[in-house]
Amino acid sequence: MSYSRALEEFILRFKGGVFFLSPREKLFLNFLEELGIPESIVKEGIEKCYTALNPRRRSKHPVFLCYRSIMDVYENFLRIEAQKVRIDWEHRFEEKVKKVKELVNFEIKKPESEEDAQKVLKEIESRIMKELWKQLSKEERDSIGRKYREFRDNKEVFAELVKRELQKKFKIPPLSLYVD
Repeated sequence: MSYSRALEEFILRFKGGVFFLSPREKLFLNFLEELGIPESIVKEGIEKCYTALNPRRRSKHPVFLCYRSIMDVYENFLRIEAQKVRIDWEHRFEEKVKKVKELVNFEIKKPESEEDAQKVLKEIESRIMKELWKQLSKEERDSIGRKYREFRDNKEVFAELVKRELQKKFKIPPLSLYVD
């Protein structure tokens, strides 16, 4: 999957008065593409983000600051898709936990609902990532930091990029009921 030129034009229309995306914005779109987020979902999240802004501020608002809006739309999309096929969330939760059991050195709370299971998985993922980050050598941490230095001022995006890097390095699957 490759995001189309139309997506870039879509973003530029919202920003108004801007003729191209910055290299950092293009890198961010590549990151979203790597995550496998469909272009239509990215567009919807960007539209939601930019329509909430004062039109005079849009041209100065980098697209990566729309990350939370995009992820909210994506998570909602995944939840709806999962409900269509009626996933067995309890079984899926157990399967996900089993895949990372050797990385978990803490008690895992038994979820009461599908929503609770998703929260628990995100909490497990966060704790694993923090632990793996500590295990990296200073040189490896510095290398990852340099790779994504353009995003250091946006902690949420930077954390996601680092998480993705750790998942690739340690071959850790996404911990979500809705993503395989």
